[in-house]
This record gives sequence, structure tokens and C-alpha cells, in this order.
Amino acid sequence: MIYVYDKKTKKGEFENNGLGKLNEAIKAEITNELNGEYSLYLEYPVKSKKAVHLEYFNIIKANNQLFRIYKVEKKQDNNKIIMIWAKHIFYDLAFYFIEDERAVKCSVKTALEKSLVGDLESRYTVDSDILINNTLYMIELNPVEAIFKIIERWGTGELYRDNYNIKILKQIGKETGMLIKYGKNIRGIKVTSDTTDLATKIYPKGFNGITLAEKYITIPNFDSLKYPPFHIIKPVEFKDAADEPTLRIMAKEYVKTKGIANVNIEVDFIEISKSKEYENFKSLQQVNLGDYVLVKYEEFDIDVLVEVIKIKQDLLSGWNTKVELGQPKSRGQSDFTAMISTVRDELGNKVAQALTSMLYYANSQEVIVSTSEIQPIYLGITAVSSTNLSVNLSISCNSSMGSTLTVKILLDNVEIPFKPKQKLEQGDNIIGIPLGIPQVAQGNHYIGINLKADNGTVTIPIYNLQCMIDGRNLQGGMSAEPPHAEVIENIDIVNPSQILKEYETGITMNEIIKSNSVQEVKVADVDIRIAEAGVTIEII
Repeated sequence: MIYVYDKKTKKGEFENNGLGKLNEAIKAEITNELNGEYSLYLEYPVKSKKAVHLEYFNIIKANNQLFRIYKVEKKQDNNKIIMIWAKHIFYDLAFYFIEDERAVKCSVKTALEKSLVGDLESRYTVDSDILINNTLYMIELNPVEAIFKIIERWGTGELYRDNYNIKILKQIGKETGMLIKYGKNIRGIKVTSDTTDLATKIYPKGFNGITLAEKYITIPNFDSLKYPPFHIIKPVEFKDAADEPTLRIMAKEYVKTKGIANVNIEVDFIEISKSKEYENFKSLQQVNLGDYVLVKYEEFDIDVLVEVIKIKQDLLSGWNTKVELGQPKSRGQSDFTAMISTVRDELGNKVAQALTSMLYYANSQEVIVSTSEIQPIYLGITAVSSTNLSVNLSISCNSSMGSTLTVKILLDNVEIPFKPKQKLEQGDNIIGIPLGIPQVAQGNHYIGINLKADNGTVTIPIYNLQCMIDGRNLQGGMSAEPPHAEVIENIDIVNPSQILKEYETGITMNEIIKSNSVQEVKVADVDIRIAEAGVTIEII
């Protein structure tokens, strides 16, 4: 059903029929593009009494989504229709202006929260399952531009828009298991194969100018008849490759897809319904934006897993009129770089499995707590394996009057039983709350801290709300323990003073260590003699 509402209708006020039900629509189509356009096009008879409500800035609810009218055109021919163009309510964000907001070394969700300036935070909710940290300066642009810049800067993510709910997710769709076979000259099917980014040989270059001894990496099966008789060579920079072995691994992974042209398939259901091949494509009526479909490209004898990147739906019939498969906007090497960055983070933090890591948060802007509950802290954490967490919350604040501050702690949006309350005096107060969260399972989690005052306001200055999370097996974070070595070997009888004396005189470890014990030494002190002794070194 399609309804129209007054331009001043607010969030939560769209459950009625508004100004009326638009039941005389001649044409109504929604276009939804992955990381792109989300709009509504409507044609309506001018003579209808409800046509008077189709004016710019009014809101149309169609398919349970809200669209704000931005363009109106009346066609003065025999049909006398009014044409309406409207953008999804997400684009209301473009009416706001960000002067200077900086998301520094934070997750995608935190960056999204910083883009919600003014009263946007009370109207829109944001979320993300992408935990990679990055930095973005949002200076003199609107929040819509900022959100697309977040996707660009983090190098990954798909934009999910559901009225006032906005998410940037790793993947918004699913693998459907559908197989689409494409041959030649099928009516209603447009296939574009773009070789702009294709390469048969790359010249990899890593951090600080690192190159490979062999210089080039060639794609598999280069001798295929699909390519010219010469190599298509392109330089590729891998900024995260700090050494030659890493550069080689990244380059070999990269070339696996560089020998295949980008395939884009557009299916026009109005046209294809007139051909016998319709049966091969009708399953696309069931797909959603972001879903994956396997396409058998018979001309090149390849199977390509492609994503549904654009859907045009006829609201009057409920059918998809066009479905486009291919590569979404803001993809390419940036996705590969983000993937490598994630892998690098995971590998680089394996050392943290045996050390205690600390994740730290401090508020970068003033926080005001009132009688309405707010969530000033929402931290993403990754446990490499199951762990116990220690959370320490410190607050230095100023209360406008005597009050009680309620602190609610959430793990993965589920409140834990411990709910501390702190009485505040008028004026300055200091609060310290330690707590433990046992048996946190391996994987990605969120820690949320909600605050609420029973009366008055509580003002927390910049950097005076601090949260520290300690635990083993955390990905990332800061460790207070410098790397060291444990030298383990069999020892029969040990005289500690003799060990120290002989070690200082330069005797090798083989002459000292003979059975069952542990002697801890600094890595810098062990030096080459450890290698000579043939002992086991375990970094912990």
C-alpha cells in the first residue's frame, strides 16, 4: 500500500493513513542500488483529489519505507498526470552539515555515530559488524557524504537502509545457491564484460618500496585463448606488505581474480518474459539486494559468483522489473586491502592470546546525562578464544543537583545482572566501578555502557569518561608485558649461583641446561647463544 504524509510528520507518526491512501497510482517503482541510489518514482492522475498532497518535501510510505518528495512535474497532455520523484528518508541526512568531526582509530559504528550531528542522534540509529579500526576526518560535508566516505575509507561494507535505521555491514545479503545460465543473444539480457582492471601479470610493490626478487607475478592459466599474445602488466601497491614473503603471499592471492573481466548482468523482466529463456531467470524474482547468485557464463566457460547490486520493483504488481548483478560501487582493490588488513590484525595479535590485552576508550566530546537513558560507550571487541573480561569504568563529572546515576552494562546488547547505582552530590563527583564478565565466548562482541540520572543533569567533560577492558585472548589492544622468552630443557641438578656465574662468563646454554626446569631470561640477554644451544623458545 502507498500513503502520503505531511512534510512535518515525525518519526513514530507513520502508523496511520496520513493525508490519504494513494490507490489511483498509474505507475510506482522503487529503485534500490547497493551503496547507491534508493528512490521512488510515482505517476498519478492530476484530476485525483489526493494529487494536491503530492508536493515537494511531503513524505510517501511505500513498501513500508519512507520517501521524501524532491521533484514534481505535471504532464499536460491528454492523460494529465503528475510525476513524482522521491528519495529514501535516509537522504534527509543530506540537509545537515558537519563542520568538523573526527573519527580517530575507531570502528565503523563509532564513525557513523560521529556523523550524526545536531538532533540526528535522536532520530536515526546506526550499527555495524565491521570492527576494523580506521581514521576519517569529516570536515565541511553532509552526513550522507560522510557515510559513503566511511565505506570508502574502511575499504569494505554494504549500506543497509531501513527507514531511520542505518547499518554498514560486511554483507547484507546471502548466498542463494541459484544458478543462472547465460548464453548469447537472449532478449532482455544485457551483459557487460569490462576488462579495464584486468591484468595477466602484476608488478607488486610493498611498504617502503619493497619488491620481489622475481619482480612479477603471473595469473594462473595465462596461455588461455581469451588473452592477447602478450602480457597485460600493471603495477599494484600493497602498503600492508612490510617484507618480501608477505608481499609474495598477498600478490599471489590478488592475481587469482585479476585475470577475469568484471561481469555485469542486467535482466529486464518485461522483455525476457516474452522469450523462452524466462524460465532460467525467473528465480531472480525472489532475490534481495546483496544476495549472491552463481552465473554460468557459457561463452567463456566460467562460473562467476555475482552479487545482486540493483533492484527495480513495480509496487503495483509486486514484481521486480529489473535486476542487476555485478560488482557494487566502492569495491575493487579496496575490498582486498581491507581483507588483508583484517588478516594482518588477526595474525599480528596471535601473541595476545598468551598476554593480557587492554582495550581503552575515552569520550572525545562532552557527555550530558539526563533522565533519558543514553549509551555513550559502545565498544566492539574480538576474542581470539574464550576469555574472562575485567571492565573498569571511571567517571569524573559535575551534577546539577543531588542525584542517583544508574549504570547499565550490556554484552552483545543483553544487560548483565550487575547494575550499579551511584549517589551524586551537587557539584563535582568521581566514580570508579570495577566488574568482571566471565566466560565470554570466542568471536566478535559488543560492550555497551548506558547511563541515566534520576533527576537533573550530569555533565562529563571531554576525556573524563574512561572505560578499560582487560582480558586474555583479545584481538588488538595494548599489552603492558614486553615480549620475553622461556628457555625450557632438561636439567639434573642446578646451582642457581653457578648458573649466573657461568652465564656471565659466556658459557653456552648447552653446558648449563640438562633437565626439567624453567629459567626465564630477557630476549635481549639470550642473544645468539640460545640458537647454539638448540633449545625451545616460546613467545608468551
